[in-house]
Amino acid sequence: MNKKHGGTSKVDSEPKRLKRQATNGETIRNILYYQKVLAKSLPKEIFRPNSRRLIGTALLCLGWMLAIATIAMVPLIWPLKLALGLFIGYCYGISGLMAHELLHGSIVRNTKAMDVLGWILLMPFAISPTFWKYWHNRLHHGYTQKLIMDPDAYPTYRLFLHSRYMKWMYPFTPGSGYWRSYLYFFFWFSFNVFVAQTYFRFRNGIFKDLNHRRVNWELTSMVVALLGIWTFTGWQNFLWVAVIPFAIQNYLVFSYISTNHNLSPMTKHNDPLQNSLTVTNPPVLEFFHLNFGYHVEHHIFPTMSPAYAKQVHKVLKSEFTEDYKVMPKWLAIKKLYATARIYKNSTTLIHPYTKETYKTLGH
Repeated sequence: MNKKHGGTSKVDSEPKRLKRQATNGETIRNILYYQKVLAKSLPKEIFRPNSRRLIGTALLCLGWMLAIATIAMVPLIWPLKLALGLFIGYCYGISGLMAHELLHGSIVRNTKAMDVLGWILLMPFAISPTFWKYWHNRLHHGYTQKLIMDPDAYPTYRLFLHSRYMKWMYPFTPGSGYWRSYLYFFFWFSFNVFVAQTYFRFRNGIFKDLNHRRVNWELTSMVVALLGIWTFTGWQNFLWVAVIPFAIQNYLVFSYISTNHNLSPMTKHNDPLQNSLTVTNPPVLEFFHLNFGYHVEHHIFPTMSPAYAKQVHKVLKSEFTEDYKVMPKWLAIKKLYATARIYKNSTTLIHPYTKETYKTLGH
């Protein structure tokens, strides 16, 4: 595979099983299939690292650092502190989206630079960049919407019945019908990844190849850094520099992650046009949110900067008009709250308590 056209790399470590296969004479549509079809209509330069994103990275970090210093050192009335807290959370959230790009190798390809910058950008979330690359790049991208192997995929009803954790968390999920599900976007991303880093990675075999020692060091140093920031600002400002930013950064990132996959079917073969959804926003939001909603495009070309995702979007709409799934983000969120999150089978969702069923997208 020509790496100029979004092929796999050391960063993404896509499994070798993604090679084109044929069953009964029919080509399986997987990532490499779409890469080959789309690359013919795309300029080669969009697959090069987009180092211009480093400017945005610097501005984001400068923004939240200045806001934190202002809260700590300048006497302010609470409405101004609230505004700064919202701004910090927004900067943190965009930093998370930028880290996602960076750790796919779409900004720089030097692994040491990626690790250092990734630590800075993910520090507000307390997510080890080593853990993130394993969880997201290797497992999620390699096995998207595959039961057990994709850590972001919801379980089947059968697995749900045997999981105390899933039974505890289900009332928080969109579509469960519980009031607490409306808090989901504001905390679940950080909570779930933190539990995975501190507990599940030691108990689940899918993490057997993870560098646990490196994750331990990165996570510990991030927690120390966050405690240092909160101590510097004074614990009387904890609401403004920790609680409010936590809610905003989680909503910004997780409202995308949830809509990008949780309405889609489970798939045996990693077909991004089946297991992923692109969500759109007004152009100004798409600019500030780094085109993160163009997620089908990202799964086809994970090492390509999302700055070029709209070019891929146009070709996808032309080449795969019937299969390509795209909708406004607000509508995807509405659909999340109108459907259950547990899978009865690969194309049907079921509410585990009411037994109501719902079809996944495209079925």
